[in-house]
Amino acid sequence: LGQLLGKIDHLLETGSNDVMVVKPCAGSLDDRERLLPYTEQCVLAIDMAAGEMKVDWDADF
Repeated sequence: LGQLLGKIDHLLETGSNDVMVVKPCAGSLDDRERLLPYTEQCVLAIDMAAGEMKVDWDADF
């Protein structure tokens, strides 16, 4: 079972891989902004119909 980290606000283009800027939203774990790499290692699944993305990410990081 996962935790809601927030909502993707925008992407940063870094050259090597894009970085998702995730901002807190209603129901999110806390009020922290997070930067998550948009890579195969981080992004596990995308459900466009539900508007959800599952990621492998330590919520404390």
